[in-house]
Amino acid sequence: MVGLKSMQKVIVIGGGVVGISCALKLQDDGYDVTVLEPGQPGEGASWASCGSIAVSEVVPLSKPGTLRRAPGWMLDPAGPLTLRAGSALRVLPWFLRFAGNARPSRIEAISREISVLTRTALVDTQALLASLGLSGLLRHQPVIELYDSARDLEHERAFHDARRALGFELEEISGAQAAEMEPSIAADFARAVVLKDWRSVVDAKRFVAELHRVFVERGGQVRHISAQGFAREDQKVVAVQDDRGDTHVADQFVISAGAHSRRLAAELDCSIQMEGVIGYQTSFDDPGVKVEHGLIYAKGGFGITPYESGLAVAGSIEFAHLDAQPNWKRADILVQKAKRVLPGLKTEDGLRRFGRRPLTPDTKPIIDRIPGIENVMLATGHGQLGVTLAATTGRLISDMITGRPLPLDMAAYRVDRF
Repeated sequence: MVGLKSMQKVIVIGGGVVGISCALKLQDDGYDVTVLEPGQPGEGASWASCGSIAVSEVVPLSKPGTLRRAPGWMLDPAGPLTLRAGSALRVLPWFLRFAGNARPSRIEAISREISVLTRTALVDTQALLASLGLSGLLRHQPVIELYDSARDLEHERAFHDARRALGFELEEISGAQAAEMEPSIAADFARAVVLKDWRSVVDAKRFVAELHRVFVERGGQVRHISAQGFAREDQKVVAVQDDRGDTHVADQFVISAGAHSRRLAAELDCSIQMEGVIGYQTSFDDPGVKVEHGLIYAKGGFGITPYESGLAVAGSIEFAHLDAQPNWKRADILVQKAKRVLPGLKTEDGLRRFGRRPLTPDTKPIIDRIPGIENVMLATGHGQLGVTLAATTGRLISDMITGRPLPLDMAAYRVDRF
């Protein structure tokens, strides 16, 4: 059977962390895989992330606290969620669906459905890296979430309890205990939560770049071109057309182009309810402080991650057109807030970057076959869980293309669920 599959060609459109993970798992199953990626490996959305394997990040963004504060945040240039001028009308349909997921019953259902994926995310990531000889790309320390006051933690306790009920391990500690774990943080945090089953990668860019390197060493091809459209015959796609006018023939196709997946799916008459939201990161080669754990500042809505090359400050959700230029003031605001967490942080000579995260109204990814097209899969919409769910998504996509029995009900991740 492997011999037959080795004659079948798969094209994965998008070489970000999810796309390359799909490519590697399909390669394991004997397929001849080509990745189409216009950018450089590791310089997509993951590059501007916290690089966390955030296994208990299952409560959707539409939780009541977010929804209640969203209108004010959108008008506040320093808020964790903002709307770029000129994007309001386009985002409105998405936001109405987003608001519809704020009901307690939907929060509970979505949390459970995301947890079905994230529950195996760390094991899947560890297994993928071990199979590639890349286990050293994962740090072993958990992540700590910091709270200014006991009241701030109390507002989130119901969601923490929901995570525990779903099987995740969280430990509430005092601010003093957090300072013992991380002496560089401010001394006046009242409370903290240790996310004991979270991990972080040693460097988000190198993480993706190393996956690319091994994929190519094992015989895969990466073409630095942009997919523009498709050639179809009846209920199948036979080729993808690139921005140079060339066509690339394959037996199976996977659209995993992040925020650009929406346009590509539309070429196949498939509507995706998804927005590409901008996130920002600033990294410091010489931060002046030593940090061993990933940190989350709950009130600020951002994270701080120790990378092998220094320290990264990342976060923010900004709605803007796909062709919009970054608003670097957003990155600078995060850095100033980071000094609240790490008073000794040196912020000179930071390197700023941004990425567009594909976000669905219910925060769940889309892992599905395009309706009416028998040989095109979608692996997109992971939002802030791209690094977390990359290996799990790759496993599921390969199972679906290969025809193996699936270990879970995939209805929750269908493209037409909206």
